[in-house]
Amino acid sequence: MLDLNDLYYFKLLAERGSFTAAAEILSIPTGTLSRRLKALENHLGLRLIDRTTRRFALTEAGEQLYLYARKIVEQTESAEAHLRGVLGEPAGRVRMTCPQGVLRSLLAPLLPEFLARYPQVSVDIIASSRYTDLIADGFDLGLRSHEQDLVESSMVARQLATLQMVLVASPHYFGERRTANPTDVDGVDGLHLATHSSLSVWTLRGPGEEQATVRLKNRLGSDDVSLLKAAAIAGQGVAVVPLHTCRTELADGTLVRVLPQWEVSRRTLSLILPSARGLMPAVRAFADFLIERLPSAVEGP
Repeated sequence: MLDLNDLYYFKLLAERGSFTAAAEILSIPTGTLSRRLKALENHLGLRLIDRTTRRFALTEAGEQLYLYARKIVEQTESAEAHLRGVLGEPAGRVRMTCPQGVLRSLLAPLLPEFLARYPQVSVDIIASSRYTDLIADGFDLGLRSHEQDLVESSMVARQLATLQMVLVASPHYFGERRTANPTDVDGVDGLHLATHSSLSVWTLRGPGEEQATVRLKNRLGSDDVSLLKAAAIAGQGVAVVPLHTCRTELADGTLVRVLPQWEVSRRTLSLILPSARGLMPAVRAFADFLIERLPSAVEGP
């Protein structure tokens, strides 16, 4: 039977193309590496590397063995990461899905902190505002922004934060027009998060719990908050976006609140898990990190 150590040595040797370079990575003498290669060739009865003082090249048999050796080493590393996870040390790969706006405005600033805290954990994030079946699509967890309560009985949902929605526009969009009351905004061009109707209706709550309805023409609809903000800054309409996504623009004056005394319907940001039990430590570590850090990120400074 092949010695797995010899396969690992051969893989490195083939990738580095030099006994000296491979031996340095392995922290062993070049003579030892040469003897291990010779033993491997003798075991197989095949020459794996043509080597002279000027030439180093894999033979045809060596190229075929390299493909097997690389796959075996990768599978061994995956098995090690999995077993470390079972034993409790967070390690391995975590796959998650979340809305694009949440990724850019909330997750992106936090991810370096998580990766530094758990150096053995890798994270794959797919940004999408569409419904995703976590189990069918192979995700370990997801973040969802929603208005209504989630009804996925097979999933475990943990509410993390309430997202305040705001109306924003360029400071020059309305010019001299008065915008103190909802009726002053009714019918203007609207920039909306992923809407398909020609009109979007928003219920606003004002001082003293007074309610009013605003209808904005759907000039632009997208699930990309950055696109909506860019259109608003360019004076193309009133954007309806989560407050946490536009704090910078509101602070530097490129956007201003429209009807700041009136509150737009809020959304909920929830963490979705296939199950609360049996989570691999890497997934549990990432979920706990999101529970710990996301609420304060939404609230802002």
